[in-house]
Amino acid sequence: MPILLVCAVLPARAQGNARGGGKAKECAVIQTGVEVNGTVTTHSDMHGKDTTWVGGGFDAKCEGTDQRVRSDSAEHYADRKILILIGHVHYTEQRLKLDADRITYYTGEERLLAEGNVVGVTNTGTRFIGPRAEYLRPAVGVREKSHLVAEPRSNIWMSPKDGGGDSKDSVNIQADRIIMDNDSLIFAKGIVIIERPDLLSTSDSAFVNKITEFARLMQTPKVVGRGERHFTLDGDVIDIYSKEHEVERVKSLGHAQATSDDVTLKADTIDLRVSNQKLERAFAWGRTRAHAHSKDQDITADSIDVTMPGQTLRTMRALGRALAESNPDSTKITSKQLDYLTGDTIVAHFDSLVATDTVKQPSVREIFARGTPAARAKSYYQVARSGEEKTDRPNVNYVLGDSITVTFRQRQVYEVRVRGHAEGFYDELVADSTKSATAKDSTATKPATKTAQKPAEKKKP
Repeated sequence: MPILLVCAVLPARAQGNARGGGKAKECAVIQTGVEVNGTVTTHSDMHGKDTTWVGGGFDAKCEGTDQRVRSDSAEHYADRKILILIGHVHYTEQRLKLDADRITYYTGEERLLAEGNVVGVTNTGTRFIGPRAEYLRPAVGVREKSHLVAEPRSNIWMSPKDGGGDSKDSVNIQADRIIMDNDSLIFAKGIVIIERPDLLSTSDSAFVNKITEFARLMQTPKVVGRGERHFTLDGDVIDIYSKEHEVERVKSLGHAQATSDDVTLKADTIDLRVSNQKLERAFAWGRTRAHAHSKDQDITADSIDVTMPGQTLRTMRALGRALAESNPDSTKITSKQLDYLTGDTIVAHFDSLVATDTVKQPSVREIFARGTPAARAKSYYQVARSGEEKTDRPNVNYVLGDSITVTFRQRQVYEVRVRGHAEGFYDELVADSTKSATAKDSTATKPATKTAQKPAEKKKP
């Protein structure tokens, strides 16, 4: 004969997000025998009306709901509203399936404490495992939304497509403590690791919104792209934006640094745009000056915009007090002085023909600088002396103008073109003297064009 155990559970009409402040209703748990080798075996020992022990298998459900509990044995303390399930415990309801070695069900609070080899699966496909989990059910007069706390060092898998924890599209979160509200908001703390097909991230705390596909990483966060060409992003706070379960944007706030094969960015804020697991564009700005480093150039400005389709460097745009610096030709020049180009705006174009070469970095092809009426563009480049193998006293090309264009060949300066109110000098060291012969062109009173060309066998400055 079925045995009725009295406990406070959620009526069927209150499943889901319970609303209202009504009083939680008591309901009868209908216990049925467990069949073993074709025989129903249930052993109950009732001490008064408040305490019951069940051995030989326990199988019960709350009348009027979809809740069901099964275990090897059970203890029920009706006066304290506690049901203890021991050994191979299986708890099921519409929104959750929960397995554990032991579950303590506080029926008056609608709270389940699962301990030992805990495995849970929600109706949206979220799966979690760990040594301990506390699940608070939604119930009329108790709470409107579900709440889950898993610790210590637990794992959660979010599988958006097929609901299986082993899906190739699943997102895995590992942390010392994981809190999940209504199976949509996830809070993680303590050595947080988030693994997804396109990114791997680490931090000390994290927040994930499954509905909006937004994640925020805090306290020493770091993101590593998992595509064919890796990239990394560090900072004080990192935000991740996804669409249809693919990352589209990663933004770092405070002491940000982004690194790829071709360029390294540093700034107060860095905003990366991602497509097909590769960087497509990067923006850097903030209270501190932005800095971009490539093999050929170091560019500093108030803000920097980098385009890199297929994660191959193509252009850098620097806005606001822009400065581009590079080393002179080290095979011919020994100098501690850097070559430089300044302007209010600098645009550097890189040779993207090496896009299919994953070893070499793109070389700079041309740099354009535009000045302002208050501060004209300036360029300073050192040129090796013709006929010398290596020198520590190179010739110097220094010019000012409304705009300056520098072209490169084989990673070295080939030509400098100046437009508008141009002036400057080409300082060439005389071969038989320690003095220099300086040719100065001063045409600042009217627009002009000045070209200073690198010496070569068939070209003269």
